[in-house]
Amino acid sequence: MNNLTPGDRVFHPKQQGWGLGKVLTVTSDSIDVFFVGSGAKRLAKSYVQLEVAEGVMAKHRLLDNLIDATQIAGADYVTPAMAIERFLAAHPDGFATPKLAKEMREAVMRAHQFAIQLLGETEIAGLIAEGRYQDVCDRARHVESLTTLLTKSEKTALYAALDQPLQQKTFARALADLLYGDESEENRFKEFTRSLHLLYLNRWPYATLFGFIRFPEQNAFIKPTLIQNVAKAFCWRINYKAEPNWRTYAAVLRLSSHLRATLGEAGMAPRDMVDLHVFMTSLG
Repeated sequence: MNNLTPGDRVFHPKQQGWGLGKVLTVTSDSIDVFFVGSGAKRLAKSYVQLEVAEGVMAKHRLLDNLIDATQIAGADYVTPAMAIERFLAAHPDGFATPKLAKEMREAVMRAHQFAIQLLGETEIAGLIAEGRYQDVCDRARHVESLTTLLTKSEKTALYAALDQPLQQKTFARALADLLYGDESEENRFKEFTRSLHLLYLNRWPYATLFGFIRFPEQNAFIKPTLIQNVAKAFCWRINYKAEPNWRTYAAVLRLSSHLRATLGEAGMAPRDMVDLHVFMTSLG
């Protein structure tokens, strides 16, 4: 234990339930370690000899994305088991709970079906080719109206921003590129947020709303307060910035992938990012 340094991966030989740990800090008398199954622990060097994990055994999604050691002391870490327990306390039947499905899933999936019909790749390309930018915006507003993802004030701002022909053209072309463009996902996201900036809509709900509705199996919807609370609860580093940016969004996707895998390992895999959003909401 005397040779351990920050970043090393370890196991506690007498606390198997704590799982894999990451060394945070080391002093002459003690060592601080963050364990996946229990959170941060301060251990006396004279009390225990930690076992060093190597190779595949040293890999873990959370520890690879852990927040900085200076932030962990103020975080109220929620273990995977605790998160699932809280979710099931509110929704005993898991993702099949009728109330849960009615309150969130049905609306988003209805909007998803309309997005396929009204904003499908061929459909939106045809509208843009004919210069029917207002029709694209009207359809986007209709799809959004089927959900409760945006607040009343966010809806008002979105509708007002798409009121003039030039803004309609900017939004319609940017939306088509975001959903179906040939560039990488990162480049499409960045270009979409640039267009939102021109429309004074460069905020997380607008940046992620339509991608989430159109492709709910892979895209995340970000509500700033919620995602910050969830990331803090899991001690996951998302590099949050108020202005939408790819670095934060990619980190949220990694967090989402981690949670989906964790829930799957517990026998309650979410069907898509809609289920995962509901799971996060129950925690946040």
